[in-house]
Amino acid sequence: MPIEVILPKVDMDMEDGIITEWKVAAGDRVRQGQILFDIETNKSVMEVEAPGSGVIRDLAPITGEPIAVGTVVGWIDADGEAGATLPASTADAAAVPESAPAPIDEAKGPSRPVAASEHAAVASADSIRATPLARRAARMLDVDLAQIAGSGPAGRIVEKDVAAYAARAPERATASVADRLIAFNPVRRIVAHRLAESARSVPHFFLSAQIEMGALRAALRRPGPPEAAPDRAPPSVTVALAYLAGRVLALHPLLNASIEGDAVRLHTRVHVGVAIDDQGDLFVPVLRDVPSHTLDELTRDFARLRAAVRAREIVPGDMRGGTFTISNLGMYGVDAFTAIINPPESAILAIGRTVDTPVGRDGQVVLRPMATFTLSSDHRIVDGVTAARFIADLREAIEHPEGLS
Repeated sequence: MPIEVILPKVDMDMEDGIITEWKVAAGDRVRQGQILFDIETNKSVMEVEAPGSGVIRDLAPITGEPIAVGTVVGWIDADGEAGATLPASTADAAAVPESAPAPIDEAKGPSRPVAASEHAAVASADSIRATPLARRAARMLDVDLAQIAGSGPAGRIVEKDVAAYAARAPERATASVADRLIAFNPVRRIVAHRLAESARSVPHFFLSAQIEMGALRAALRRPGPPEAAPDRAPPSVTVALAYLAGRVLALHPLLNASIEGDAVRLHTRVHVGVAIDDQGDLFVPVLRDVPSHTLDELTRDFARLRAAVRAREIVPGDMRGGTFTISNLGMYGVDAFTAIINPPESAILAIGRTVDTPVGRDGQVVLRPMATFTLSSDHRIVDGVTAARFIADLREAIEHPEGLS
């Protein structure tokens, strides 16, 4: 029997996805496990494999519109099988003529005969190493991928390469006089929805404190233990703060909690999300079971997560299940800021840059490296005294990091 190709559910809370690129055309012979298409979900871009071997047909077009999980988007006929048709409920939306060399973008008008030279152009474009988001950006900006040098792994073109090329093209800068409307991609769309809902529905309570960073900086400059690998990467301030915050959170369960209806869930494990910006999109990969890991282990895991974000290969599971979030903008010269809570968590910690600041010590004014930490808490769960006690313990851990290991 013909094998259905469906839009799969790749995350627990996924309801729909967007096909960004077909890797095959109708009439192609495919093998089981071959990549058929890329989909954008609310959290990442995923590759979908063929569920069987045979000839593929009746492909859903790339519309840029969400398709419900479980929808049939194509069929695979085993050798010698007669083709069936898509169900009536999906045929109108998903059928593509098998004679077409590739799915047709409806925005570009009705189908027409395709010249041999255009077949060659399509084949050439498909051979270029580029991420799904880069290909989508190239279509939106009318950029030829063949003219772009990729900065990703093995020279793969990523979205920021396309944006940079479009920005510096002189003919494009002089010819474009109208404003451009760029639709949210799925990552930006889900971030916008979640943060807008958080700002509307969560009563935020803010508390700020200046914390001296000198001892932590000195601790991070110390060489690792003798048994450490020779290629050991030095821990970053961000990972060290996630490590220390995770240990302090174990003593403050209301800061490591989440809202569930009219109840509060106190989490027994501490999973710290770390906000990362990449190409204008916000990702929050999660460091899991922070108190049970060493700083070196967390450093290696964070390096893996950051590389996956930059390659746009982060999987939904790496961004799910956080119980607390930190956002560090100090490296961008930001002195202090307030952050919006990542629901359903009860708090988020915003960290500004470290600046030599005059402070009083033993009756004298001295310069000390100080950073401003701002805790945003859900006031339904965390009251002022609870937040202040957390900050006090966090200050103690940062200013006296003797146990940093």
